[in-house]
Amino acid sequence: MGKIRTIITQDAEVDDQNSLRHFLFYANEVDVQGIIQTSSKFHWKGVPGAVKAEKKVKDDFDAGEYVENSGPFDQPYRWPGTDWMMRVIDDYEKDYPNLCKHAEGYPTPDYLRRITKVGNIGYEGEMEKPSEGSDLIKERILDDDERTLFIQVWGGTNTIARALMDIEEEYKNKDEWSVLHEKISKKVVITACGEQDPAYKEYVAEVWPGIQFVKTLQMMSYAYPWFTMPEGESKDTLKAEFMQKELLSKDSALIKGYCTWFDGHHYEGENSEGQFGSNPNILNEWFGAKFLKGEINKYDFLSEGDSPTFFVLLPFGTRTLEDFTYGGIGGRYMKVDYKNSKGVSCNVFDVAKDAYTDRDGNITEQESMWGYVADIQRDFAARVSWAAEDSYEKAEHSPLLKICEGCDISAAAGEHVTISAIAENPDKLGIDYSFRVYKEASAECANEIKPSNECISKEVLDNKAVTTEIVIPDTAVSGDKIHIIAKAASKGYYKLFDYKQIIITVK
Repeated sequence: MGKIRTIITQDAEVDDQNSLRHFLFYANEVDVQGIIQTSSKFHWKGVPGAVKAEKKVKDDFDAGEYVENSGPFDQPYRWPGTDWMMRVIDDYEKDYPNLCKHAEGYPTPDYLRRITKVGNIGYEGEMEKPSEGSDLIKERILDDDERTLFIQVWGGTNTIARALMDIEEEYKNKDEWSVLHEKISKKVVITACGEQDPAYKEYVAEVWPGIQFVKTLQMMSYAYPWFTMPEGESKDTLKAEFMQKELLSKDSALIKGYCTWFDGHHYEGENSEGQFGSNPNILNEWFGAKFLKGEINKYDFLSEGDSPTFFVLLPFGTRTLEDFTYGGIGGRYMKVDYKNSKGVSCNVFDVAKDAYTDRDGNITEQESMWGYVADIQRDFAARVSWAAEDSYEKAEHSPLLKICEGCDISAAAGEHVTISAIAENPDKLGIDYSFRVYKEASAECANEIKPSNECISKEVLDNKAVTTEIVIPDTAVSGDKIHIIAKAASKGYYKLFDYKQIIITVK
């Protein structure tokens, strides 16, 4: 099967720039085949003579509607230029030698430069003509690689739409069009930080309704509004104390360019209400000032609202890519009822919520990624330490978890199922094991299940498996699926982890 293949499209907002720096620490885990700048409703270069009509749009934070007062399409709007991408890759080049000492597969800086392109950047939804970015996407869609092509959307979908439009125009009158259309509809999966321009609804959904479009919009968990979320371990890892100690203080060129609240960074082309690092009055001016209230401190996490688009692709051991309803570190998603103008159902998924227990024991429904943020942040910190350490022995690395029975089990109602887990730790540290029933992803009968051993600690690695027992409820019926999440966490400083998602199907 090989690595997951992916293309990034982004609009260069500061949180996109953070996301690209974060992604590059994990560039060894996927086959990255493009990094492309596009436009969005928030950022564009401008095209002479283009006109923008004022309109009402629904805000990303579900705070109702507001009138968008951004400038006309013939002028730049919050435009940071395109040179920043190469500056980020220059920083990656400085970290690259050390990263390669900790894991194989990091792409060379020169390769990344070759696949970094400028797409359609004229204005919101602009797809007037092909661009270097759309041509690269078109080439990857039409290649002979049988792997799914996951295209990430951190800005608008317009450059992807332009690539698909060029394919349509070239092939729609040829005999092979229907076969090619079906093949592409299955081959391309779009993971998108929402809809930041009209290109999906106005073109992709109309012509390519079968392409899976997954809105990975976990904005409350890993974007600007995170400080409004419930207290707990996840929130702790986004606060300044963790950010300074575990990330910003490390000797990594990539992380030195990473942006946090009030850190002094000035963003090229950004207006005053987007200068989170250098505007002393930003709390009263930023776009969330009127509906997001809370205390924000210097060096607090700012935003990586687009990063869930690649979290769902990383090999953390959950099974999101088999079925987005299965959930995982990047969140759980549900199919939504969306039809295009022709009444054709489109393959659209949106964020589902999971139960979250806060520090005081209160249980609330939150975005399904929120419970994993602490794991994400600690793993990120460990990767940053890789860039800062020149030998494998000086850093920590994730354990590898194995389920002896396999991750697909068949059982009858009333049956006792044993699950045996064993982890290899490259750093020779002890392991904490845990097992939980993922009720939100499971059939209703899973509410009656409790693993016999939920937490098991092994101080010394003895190569022996730990076990837990699951009793399938008598109320289970044939076809029910019960999801069990097993976790192995290293007893090291960063508590690095591996997950396995076991699915028990009732016979």
